[in-house]
Parts: sequence; C-alpha cells; structure tokens
Amino acid sequence: MSKQYTIQKFQTASMHYIELGKTELKKLTIDGNKRVKCRLNNTLVIHAAIMNTRDGIYYLMISSKNLKILKLKAGDKVAAILEIDKTEFQFDMPEELAEVLAKDENAAGIFSQLTDGNKRGLMALVNMVKSSNKKIERSLLIAEKLKLGIHSPQKIMKKPR
Repeated sequence: MSKQYTIQKFQTASMHYIELGKTELKKLTIDGNKRVKCRLNNTLVIHAAIMNTRDGIYYLMISSKNLKILKLKAGDKVAAILEIDKTEFQFDMPEELAEVLAKDENAAGIFSQLTDGNKRGLMALVNMVKSSNKKIERSLLIAEKLKLGIHSPQKIMKKPR
C-alpha cells in the first residue's frame, strides 16, 4: 500500500531522504533486515538501505539523479511503496557486468566471495556511467582488478602510481 512522504534535506549535507515512521520501521527491519525496495510515485523502483542518525531518525536516501527523474525537490510529497528487498543482490546488476562475469569464471568466483556491500559497490561503479560501452569498459576493469586481488570499490577505480 502506498504512503505519502515528504522529501527532506539534511541541513549539513546535500542529501535528500524520506523519514520512516515507527510502524514502517518495525515491518521493514524484521530479523535485522536493513535493505528495502522502494517504488516512488509508482514509476521508479530503487533499492535502498535503512539508515539512521544519532538522534534516532530512520530514513531512506533518495539520490539527486532519482529526484530529477521524478521532478521532485525538498518539501515535495512522494508516494512510496516500501517492502523488504528480497532480490539476490538487493541492487540492480548491470547487464554489462553480468555478461563479463558470465564469460570470466575466475572473476565471477572472486565476485561471489565478496561481501554483499562490496558487490553492491562494484555494481554501483558500473551503473555510474551512462553509455553501454563505458559500462563494458568498467566491467572489464573490475574483472581484471578482482583477479589482481583488489576487491574494494574505493580501490578499483584508483590509477596505479
């Protein structure tokens, strides 16, 4: 069932979010779950992590890119349907990375042993670029770096000195 939320913005950062109430939080964090699938305005589905502040506010971040797609800004209302994310990676696997891993057994084996967070981070690195050719290039780079023992998304994109 859809619920209306107000898009908010942190004062100290340029991050936008929707705040979760206690009822939603209780339903979404069963068995320690922290990942959700969120359908916004019945048009855009995002995978998100339930985050919290020191003040005990629980929220889901919404990227500027997604706000632009939805044509929304801080203070606007958004309809959201939230559910526990039961997808394999709790993130959208880019086709290009899936294809590279399907053809490179060594890289695929290493990828399968990574933490869920590192897997999502590597998928995000591929999704950051727009063109399919750039996604293929980045996927190939990730596969090569994995085989060199570099598994952290932060280190994958660093140029060798």
